[in-house]
Amino acid sequence: MPIPDRIVLVDGYAQLYRAFHGIPGLAGPQGQPTNALYGLARLLLKLDEELPHIFGTVVFDRGRPARRMELLPTYKATRPPMPDTLRAQLPSIREWLAAAGWPVVEDDGREADDLIAAIAQERGTRETAILSHDKDLAQLATADGAVYLLKNCTQGGLEVMGYGAVVDKFGVPPNRLRDYLAMLGDSSDNIPGVPGVGAKTAAALLAQFGSAEHLLDHVEDVANPRIRESLRGSAEILRRNLQLVELDLRPPSAWTGLEQIRRRAPDWAKLRELALAAGFKSLLATLDKHRLAEEAPMLF
Repeated sequence: MPIPDRIVLVDGYAQLYRAFHGIPGLAGPQGQPTNALYGLARLLLKLDEELPHIFGTVVFDRGRPARRMELLPTYKATRPPMPDTLRAQLPSIREWLAAAGWPVVEDDGREADDLIAAIAQERGTRETAILSHDKDLAQLATADGAVYLLKNCTQGGLEVMGYGAVVDKFGVPPNRLRDYLAMLGDSSDNIPGVPGVGAKTAAALLAQFGSAEHLLDHVEDVANPRIRESLRGSAEILRRNLQLVELDLRPPSAWTGLEQIRRRAPDWAKLRELALAAGFKSLLATLDKHRLAEEAPMLF
């Protein structure tokens, strides 16, 4: 059976942090921390099995996002530094990705969500799955179902978040999510929102006015006097936030097109060697199953 002409885009650090905190204390034969590596390795094998694809990449942030830092110098200032026991796993993680045939995309001063959005713009008619919990990326979900988010479930599966799920969750369609998020702000990114405007109020205002810019141009028509005054006093904050949450669709600086993220054949012997070195005996059977499936002759 031919592999579907599908794209899979993985938000790298988001998945590493999820594995790091979800599998605490896992260590290899030499006492080295291995929890993030193990979680990512299992996830990538699951993606290959449940969502076969021709194009795929793991995307990483690299450096401080210059454009957003200029708009808001305190952007993400409250985030703690990467734990040493996670940082120590990064070389092994890179080695695993190379052996598994997953290209890596990163660019100085760019965040993963921007790079993912930029690559998704070049999908053509291909189905595109984005593995991320970043609500900013929900802006990309399309009404025809061709672009959707995947979220890790607590039971270990993958949940699809498409256009309808975005509307159900936020109360606005994906093309209005930028306006919605700009009004709310984001405490995890240290972005202040419009005081007094919560999720329901933001959705209701957008249903009435259509966009944040149109809302600011017609703030006198806001019925609630408290919200009206808050919007008046926060107009510059809201306009700045619209720029902060807007996805940067410029391609990576060294981008050569989708062929850059065509999946390579895994090096099964190398993956087995890495798994043994990390103490991942439970993965050996899965690796062998994938190898045998790949090597099996095509009968039809």
